[in-house]
Amino acid sequence: MYISKLIVKNYKLLKEVNIDLNEKINIFVGENDSGKSTILEVLSIITSGKLNGYAFERQIKANMFNDEARKEYINSLATGLPISPPEIIIEAFLQDADPQYSGTNNSLLKDACGIRVRVHFNEEYSELYSSLLSSKEIYDIPVEFYSVELRYFNGSPVLQRFSPIKAAFIDTTRKNYAYVVDKFVADNITNFLTPQNQTDLTTAYRKSRHDFSNSEIVKKLNEDVRKNTDLDGRELTIDLKEEDVDSWKSQMSVVVDSCPFENVGFGTQNTIKMGMVLKNADEQVNVIIMEEPENNLSYTNMARLVSKVEKSEGKQVFISTHSSYVANKLDLQNLFLIRKGIPTRFNGLPEDTMSYFKKLPGYDTLRVVLAEKIILVEGPTEELIIQRAYLDKHGVLPIENGIDVIVVDSLAFKRYCDITVLLNKKTVIATDNDGNIQENITNKYSEYTTKSNLIFVYESNEELHTIEPSVAAVNFDTDSHAQTFRTVLSKRNSMMTKSKEEIIEFMTNNKAEWALRVFDSELKIIYPEYIQNAINELD
Repeated sequence: MYISKLIVKNYKLLKEVNIDLNEKINIFVGENDSGKSTILEVLSIITSGKLNGYAFERQIKANMFNDEARKEYINSLATGLPISPPEIIIEAFLQDADPQYSGTNNSLLKDACGIRVRVHFNEEYSELYSSLLSSKEIYDIPVEFYSVELRYFNGSPVLQRFSPIKAAFIDTTRKNYAYVVDKFVADNITNFLTPQNQTDLTTAYRKSRHDFSNSEIVKKLNEDVRKNTDLDGRELTIDLKEEDVDSWKSQMSVVVDSCPFENVGFGTQNTIKMGMVLKNADEQVNVIIMEEPENNLSYTNMARLVSKVEKSEGKQVFISTHSSYVANKLDLQNLFLIRKGIPTRFNGLPEDTMSYFKKLPGYDTLRVVLAEKIILVEGPTEELIIQRAYLDKHGVLPIENGIDVIVVDSLAFKRYCDITVLLNKKTVIATDNDGNIQENITNKYSEYTTKSNLIFVYESNEELHTIEPSVAAVNFDTDSHAQTFRTVLSKRNSMMTKSKEEIIEFMTNNKAEWALRVFDSELKIIYPEYIQNAINELD
């Protein structure tokens, strides 16, 4: 059983959302405050009836409602013609669930299996509400008059203990993970200790408490307390708090390589906690929700985590992430791009491109997915020169105007082009002609050069086959330009007497170094026409 569709209305950023979900893995990506975490909150509410670990029905606030719906209601109060108080609706359509949960109690009025959360005005308060409206004492959504219903599509109430959806929530952004560790301890006590073992431990724990209270030091403490404390003739002493017979269980915790769990690094804590959830999620757990699983994890531990997620059987996984590695490894086809609370399904990539990024997950694909405008370049040399050329023209770096200059191995240009074509995102590809424009550009990228969102820029002179001779050519067109260029490249006047050919040889053998000198120089150089075109295309 899995959640096949999620419908949300008026919850925070999610004004009206209808998402068809993947059976196994669903990855949500987007900028900060785009709505990724909000979708995970919705999933937590529908699967557990809780938000951030507490009953959802006890947390209803006006700011939970979509801002547009909230403003519409508040504005209607000012007109004297108030509209009905808005509702929050959350619906999960279940595939392969028991037919007993079927009904038409959903937004689509479709006979289907599912669960519906409805946050609505309770009509029992109609009279009081009308009175307050008349006296103009309602200023915002009157959440004190609201009720929360959690029902199956057949109309019957959901009892979480018997719900067909059982979820485990992993949030690495929060440090409080006591419930995961406590569950691990409790499960292992139940699994590996017989009732007699547990009774023996209870007896031993109570004896240790008794021995503590009756130690000579505690006795002396209480003698001094009695002598020095007079409270209306009542005798006061100090002792351990009274606890129930199983209180020893709450004192148990996890020790990692002889170090208390609370004292190991946050990254290690996260790794262990996530491992506990993934390994010990019993057969009843069919949904795993993960908030930024890459947080505080080393590359190696992140790789191990992703491998565990891939191998988790019978679980539907929901992940929000900023990690390209996580997205690539778990398949870009499972991606949902979230923008201002609106999800867009990221599918339709060619099979070989998906396979490419899955096998080589180190590529920063999410930068391409999330950038407003893109310039793809072959290496750090081109990146530095284009950044500086843009700075010289506009006075700011490209990223400040929403343009991301991304270094891409030329072998991966086609793969990135597949992504930007799918997103219809304007992209400039700055590439070398390698001495043969027909073979290395026209033929090589024939399936992309006709795409309206892709612009290929390159040196038109085939003799200038890479960026080094191309930049040198325009900077040696006059003596004054050549002198400035030598000054920019020089350290302790090392280039001032070099010929053009010697300069090109230095640049070719020191690609990143010469580009850094240009980038850091107070002087400006001349840029080849194709570099200028790369910038102009995105103005």
